[in-house]
Amino acid sequence: MALIVMLAIGVIELLSLLIGFSPSASIEAALPGMEVPDLEAPELSGAEVGPLSHVLSWFSVGRLPFLALLVIFLTGFALSGYIVQWAAIAAIGTALSPWLASVPALIGASFATRHLGRWLGDIFPRDQSEAASRSDLIGSYATIIRGEARQGQPAEAKTTDLRGRTHYILLEPGDPGTTYAAGDRVFLTGRDKNIYRAITRLTPPQE
Repeated sequence: MALIVMLAIGVIELLSLLIGFSPSASIEAALPGMEVPDLEAPELSGAEVGPLSHVLSWFSVGRLPFLALLVIFLTGFALSGYIVQWAAIAAIGTALSPWLASVPALIGASFATRHLGRWLGDIFPRDQSEAASRSDLIGSYATIIRGEARQGQPAEAKTTDLRGRTHYILLEPGDPGTTYAAGDRVFLTGRDKNIYRAITRLTPPQE
């Protein structure tokens, strides 16, 4: 079934090229703008993030389009399932129950999605529109939702872009000695790799 779904996605994408409509692009546009930073990056060692961000980062979400990760997961699940059943038949002479075989197949698919997603994400550059969307967040307001933000220790925050899509980001104060707690509303002034810089208020120009 996983292989059938994976092949169906490919067929739909190929047929959509004939009419100029991309289902994958529509799905990407409908999904929340979840920017998931690479939590294994050295500069994020002190970041306080929620379990959802950890799970999404582990599965390489944000490195590749959603449908690409889905295809990797389905392919990994199918191949892992066939390998498990082949090994079971060779060892005990009969195939395992599908429900029992699905457990190691899910584990194999998860690791395939993580490692292959990270590898392909390093090879293929990210979409330019995605990079532009991240830059568009500068100049908007964000609300701290988890942790305490200080320089060198980013916290998790939520913001909205010009299209109304919600983004979950990591930010730290732009001013030394400043800290932000959960619930604080700040203004995004810049971005350094995965971390946004923020201030609480704009300084009026000197006359």
